[in-house]
Amino acid sequence: MVFFRKLFVLQLVGLVLTYNFSNCDFKKIVIIYDEIISEDLGGKFTQIQPCYNATDCLMKIEHQTFNPASGCPSLPRKPFAIKTKSTLTLHCPGYSGTQRNTTNQKTGKDIERNCRNQMLQIIAWWRHFCQIPK
Repeated sequence: MVFFRKLFVLQLVGLVLTYNFSNCDFKKIVIIYDEIISEDLGGKFTQIQPCYNATDCLMKIEHQTFNPASGCPSLPRKPFAIKTKSTLTLHCPGYSGTQRNTTNQKTGKDIERNCRNQMLQIIAWWRHFCQIPK
């Protein structure tokens, strides 16, 4: 009972447990990224933060896409985000998505700049993920 209480408190403060991604079909996810998701992202390749393996890349992609901490509230509704969630749901057993963090929302040019920076980071992670031997 104490464990569930602590888990509930962690979820309330935004420290939710993340999906592991180690059971995903990485080869199929790469194919779907190449054929479908990458078209929606566009943009330049600039790696701001590295990811170290396929699981780490997917964890970062998922978190940044669905919990835009820097104030990009529309990011989870973008076509690439919807396709990303569908891909992860289909090819990662037990993945059910994540709750969206709607805190820290800004306005105007801050949102535009933050969204662009987050999109570039997500592109970098996807490209790194696709280059990791599966």
